[in-house]
Amino acid sequence: MELSDRERRILGEIERDLRREDRAFVRRVESFDAACRRRETRRSGGRSDADTSGREIWYVLLVVIFLATLPILLVLLAGHAGAPAVPPVPAPGLTAGIVVPPM
Repeated sequence: MELSDRERRILGEIERDLRREDRAFVRRVESFDAACRRRETRRSGGRSDADTSGREIWYVLLVVIFLATLPILLVLLAGHAGAPAVPPVPAPGLTAGIVVPPM
């Protein structure tokens, strides 16, 4: 969410007043901010959030391919499972009451 010009001006005044009146607080905040940036740089391996590796691109590509083929596989499997069953055919020479499963 973006700040209005009035809100930016007020925050700027607060920051200027703090820098002028409480240098110890400003140093603590700046050292905390620098430590957070160093920690984030170490965690990301020195690269920004916008950088992507070739491995990440391949992982995303594989996930997209998998998700694209999954519905097709489900439709094919569902169509096969819903196929009508072949009625049993009595074997020649046996009575009509005995059913031999198809091979």
